[in-house]
Amino acid sequence: MIGLYFFGTNIGKLFGPEFLLKLYLAGALGGSIFFLVHKALIVPSTEGYRGWDSSRIPGLGASAAVNAIILLDVFLFPKNIIYVNLIIPVPAILMGAILIGTDLWRVKKGRGISQVQLI
Repeated sequence: MIGLYFFGTNIGKLFGPEFLLKLYLAGALGGSIFFLVHKALIVPSTEGYRGWDSSRIPGLGASAAVNAIILLDVFLFPKNIIYVNLIIPVPAILMGAILIGTDLWRVKKGRGISQVQLI
């Protein structure tokens, strides 16, 4: 949520609060749809169908929505410096590549989406 505050402030100032809300909701909806498609279609074909184990399914939260806002900010301002864990300065374009790469790797490994602490 810290990422939502800092990056959302930039997007809200640039495009307005209505756009920020629409982007947040679109990110949440898109992330939920991809999660459900992954669980319903891809996982059963790779592991053999054993039914949907609801005890091991993470809750659908706001991570996709926050990632949508963070990535839009990164793509709009690729030369900005982002401080990882408040210490390590990283160019925004590199942080965006790391964020996308980490999420794709974790989805492939079956561990879900991560939240990197950016601020």
